[in-house]
Amino acid sequence: MSEKADTPRVTPYQLIFGAAVFDATRFEAVREQADAHRAVAPDELFMLPAAGELLDDLTPPEGGKDIIAQVSALLFHAYRHWRHGLHVYRLPATTLRRLMTGDATPALEAPPPAEAGYLQLPRNLVWASVADDAPPEPVDGFFWSAPSPEADDAGASGRLDLLFTLGVRPGRPGLSLFDVSLDSAAQLAEWASVSARPDGEDFANVLPGGELQGYHALTTSAEALKLAALCLAHTADPSLDWSDDAAADETVHVSPDG
Repeated sequence: MSEKADTPRVTPYQLIFGAAVFDATRFEAVREQADAHRAVAPDELFMLPAAGELLDDLTPPEGGKDIIAQVSALLFHAYRHWRHGLHVYRLPATTLRRLMTGDATPALEAPPPAEAGYLQLPRNLVWASVADDAPPEPVDGFFWSAPSPEADDAGASGRLDLLFTLGVRPGRPGLSLFDVSLDSAAQLAEWASVSARPDGEDFANVLPGGELQGYHALTTSAEALKLAALCLAHTADPSLDWSDDAAADETVHVSPDG
């Protein structure tokens, strides 16, 4: 029996920006100003009055520099996710393991499947820490923003922004985040074949006994970029040749339109 994607889980966007907790029409004012100024990159977006006001409203009063940076990163990706159709891709464990171990190589020249979206990983399969002194947490997935050079709102930006989300679960007050970016989304394919962990095998488990559970881990920014490169290339071109087990590819794509 092929291993399929998890039973659908809520995404960070749904938890924090869902209709029950956030008025998404506030993004309309941001979009109007972003279109007028061709603002796409985070620093461009938060120069806009509507985005700055929204950031102020969502940042806790006691928030310092680090909190403001995290809220702005999450708000940027939430806006881009909303702006470009709320696309969510979910990978089954079988597919992700084959990508991480090199048993499958997607068409790396393919661009991301949408200009922005969220890719949700199998539950508890990949672990990471947001700081050297922070405990490992399961990686729920990552947001991406990769404006097409031909897009109406691309402006001068061809960059790629990624935001990884950790420890996502209903009832938890918050989540853990780390971001990675590239000056050009076209560089992403190069990261799919790098040796990303200088002191060991890429994506190897770091939790005590985790290898018995089949866990993998991200310990460097390079590993995060490599994982994103493999996953996004796969979602853009999911018709991979699995030789004797082609049916194992059960990638799920959902959007408000179906």
